[in-house]
Amino acid sequence: MSSQQPSVSVLPNLCQDKAVFFLVLVAQVFVVLLLLADQSSSSFDWQRLAIITIHVQWVCLVSAALICWSQPLFVRFKPWKKLLAAYVICVTNGFLVSLVGQILLNAQGIDWNTVLRHTALTMLIAALVLRYFYLQYQLVRQSESELEARLQALHSRIRPHFLFNSLNSVASLIPVDPESAEKAVEDLADIFRASLNHSSDLVSLEKEIELCKRYLFIESLRLGDRLRQNWAIHADTTSWKIPHLTLQPLIENAIVHGIQNLAAGGEINISIHDSPSSLKITLTNPLPDEVQGTHGNQIGVDNIRHRLQVLFGREASVKNYIQGDQYICILSIPRESGN
Repeated sequence: MSSQQPSVSVLPNLCQDKAVFFLVLVAQVFVVLLLLADQSSSSFDWQRLAIITIHVQWVCLVSAALICWSQPLFVRFKPWKKLLAAYVICVTNGFLVSLVGQILLNAQGIDWNTVLRHTALTMLIAALVLRYFYLQYQLVRQSESELEARLQALHSRIRPHFLFNSLNSVASLIPVDPESAEKAVEDLADIFRASLNHSSDLVSLEKEIELCKRYLFIESLRLGDRLRQNWAIHADTTSWKIPHLTLQPLIENAIVHGIQNLAAGGEINISIHDSPSSLKITLTNPLPDEVQGTHGNQIGVDNIRHRLQVLFGREASVKNYIQGDQYICILSIPRESGN
């Protein structure tokens, strides 16, 4: 992996509804399990359930609010320090909530055994929940590392092939069209400069489209009229952010596995639409008969799918299928706060 800061935090964003709902749900499950394990009578004690639920959920919600408020202070902390700080907040808050409850509800004075028992319960629940967050963080980091390795392997295989073809095209242009040869060299430099960036870097959709058009210009020098392109852009390309080299590898697949293998060539159709909640990119290209039973370079498509899901979650998707003699790939990216 790169030396850049991790793209995922060990603590979830507890300022979001989904994360808070998860904590409330886990806490309630612990309450029910505790009552079932300690049930001495044949009937379920609903009154005790209500009292313990109020106490535990107060601890849960106040702790979530405090961690949410404190997260900007944890930005430069190492993961284990973030977990430790969150644990201290939860345990301290659990102690204080139990103490205040004793003061307000117990007319006979503070029952310190109850306070300590409640605090011990808070310590146990907090330790289990934070352990879950840590394991989830490790899993995501491992997935990112594996993805980075796959991307590097894929780039290492593709770059020489594309580079040699491009240099041959430039060399053939120098005697007859030096201006186009110069533009091709500039475009080639931009493409390889983008490929050296970190795989999780986000760029505007406008820049990604510009990079793809530069790539298509270079390939058109080699394929001539056999390569045709049709863009249908109905989206705010300046506001959307996507991982760099998301669309370009798909266009490269369309050429390598489709257009260049057809005697008459073919047309690549790129349709881009957005809505208030998502961005949809559809790419269509023809396939020769001998590859219509396969999905071409499935490794590249899988890498893009994994990259999007690491950065945008499971709502991001890449669907690819063959319909007749056409290969269709559809990317769907949810709108994040930064888009």
